[in-house]
Amino acid sequence: MNGPWLIDTTAAACYVLSRQTPLGGYCGYRTPEWGVEEPNAPDTLAALASLRLLAVEPPEVGLTAAWLQGLQDSEGGFPTLTIGWAALRALRLLRQAPARSPATWLREQTRTLRASYGDGSATVRAARHVIELLVEEQLDDGLSSVLAKEVLARSRAPMGCWARPGADLVTTADAWLLAVNAGDEEEVGGEAAPYLQSCEDSVLGLRISPTSRSSSADVLWAGCQLALGLGVRLAHPHAVGSSLTALQRANGGFAFRSGGIPTLRDTWRACAAARLLARTPAAWPASTADLDGRKDPE
Repeated sequence: MNGPWLIDTTAAACYVLSRQTPLGGYCGYRTPEWGVEEPNAPDTLAALASLRLLAVEPPEVGLTAAWLQGLQDSEGGFPTLTIGWAALRALRLLRQAPARSPATWLREQTRTLRASYGDGSATVRAARHVIELLVEEQLDDGLSSVLAKEVLARSRAPMGCWARPGADLVTTADAWLLAVNAGDEEEVGGEAAPYLQSCEDSVLGLRISPTSRSSSADVLWAGCQLALGLGVRLAHPHAVGSSLTALQRANGGFAFRSGGIPTLRDTWRACAAARLLARTPAAWPASTADLDGRKDPE
């Protein structure tokens, strides 16, 4: 992006590429000089999604795909929903198929989630991940809409936000994406816009909740995601841009908060927020949208 809050996209790409391990997967804390080469699925998805946003082709695609495919067990399942969601979405970014159909595993994840509903942010995020996979793997037979309605109703908090007991902007964005993927945007949209506006701040750009003085890469992504999706013009886009700039570290990666340790996930969030910010209604002249047009898998 242009302006005094410029994010260094070249440095960001170099940081992401430096996190690839010899196995093909990515590791945010990779330290070859110490022999630390521990790829994992969430970091690999974050790296590939970041490179896509930065218009950089990932190296060693075949190696990365083979490593991801190797995370499945003999029946097509994964150790956890987080690992399975990340691995399957990463393979989709690489235009590669999983080694085996995940249909049985994914339906079991759906049943497990419905049998043990909570009303907090973890349930909203898990439901979003399940629904995304149901849709992408073409296994959705109407279950995603049922799941979305149940989770949204159970976890809805006052003021048009999610979830219980402590609602926040990030979970509200997760709820909106859950509804969008299930084709039920009307379940969230009208209520979420006023809550988004109550989280705006002239210094931070966006806060995690109306009474908080805290922001992060997650919060900036969530606010920009909601603003673009709901057609809301952010009141302080320059402050959002400045907050994004403050997250970038000397090695090109982005931290959760200013001065923190960079991670692949936060770099993904920051790159996605920059792209979304460039596209929010009337935020910038069209010429600043240098990350525009790149589909964010989140």
